[in-house]
Amino acid sequence: MKFRSIVCTLLAAMSGVAVSTPAGAQAAAAQAASVSPFATARFTQVVGAGGVPLNVVELGDPSLPAVLFIHGFRQSILSWSPQFASDLAQRCHLVAFDLRGHGNSGHPWQVEAYDSAQPWGDDVAQVIAATGIKKPLLVGWSFGGGVAMDFASRHPDLPVAGYLLTGTAAGTVAAAMPPTPANAGPAPLRPSASPDLGLNIAAVQAANDLLFSSPRISPLLRSQFAAAAMRVGPWVEQAVARRPRTEAFIPAAPLVFATGDQDPLVGAAVVARLKGLFPAARFISFAGAGHAVFLEEAARFNALIDELQCRR
Repeated sequence: MKFRSIVCTLLAAMSGVAVSTPAGAQAAAAQAASVSPFATARFTQVVGAGGVPLNVVELGDPSLPAVLFIHGFRQSILSWSPQFASDLAQRCHLVAFDLRGHGNSGHPWQVEAYDSAQPWGDDVAQVIAATGIKKPLLVGWSFGGGVAMDFASRHPDLPVAGYLLTGTAAGTVAAAMPPTPANAGPAPLRPSASPDLGLNIAAVQAANDLLFSSPRISPLLRSQFAAAAMRVGPWVEQAVARRPRTEAFIPAAPLVFATGDQDPLVGAAVVARLKGLFPAARFISFAGAGHAVFLEEAARFNALIDELQCRR
């Protein structure tokens, strides 16, 4: 009972709900479920590449045009909370999944489960096949933009409506590798790849401060993002760091880049290089927004999804 009480207290601290008893914990869980954008969604498990189980969520009429959301590194389906909480599902069939090694999907240890385009791109194809969606619009954020291009390069025969990529260099050489800090000392360049849990926690906190500082992102989402990030083991980042970058793969379907002009990772220089790599792509700038325009400017971003897919 003592352990259960401690867990209840921790859950209360994360949710902002005052809970001191098991009954209170149940009430808090019920409250969280009532406001969750996924409360009425359908969850299934899809077998991804190499047999890795993928946690998939769907909302809306399957006969409607489909949108497949691919989240960023160390994140989860929770990234798309504003989209699933909106009225988009009245006009589109919304589908999202936790990437391998993330969220409630499988977390294999093997390097080959992460260090090439094959498993990531094949996972997307498996989700499309298992859910039966036809010609989806693929929405990829940050690392998810690279995963979308992994799919495009490996499965050019599978028809899609297009690609909406946000806050991403799409796995290309457009984004330079981060410089090594002059005072780095013995600490790893990417502390979230360290076996030291203390460094992992500090790295996640620093990343949240950098990427999700906008007051337009709710404190609840920021706390959920931090929790999701801590579910990703350091071996995942170690393996992903070995992935080669590409000049570019030009998909046959329409390609749109939506970028915040205050994005600390995908700045003006990166966007300029992307324009050179993807001359036929459409580029949209979100003034005053950072790395997560779909959170900071959810209404405008959702309107873009409507334009590209839901109202076609």
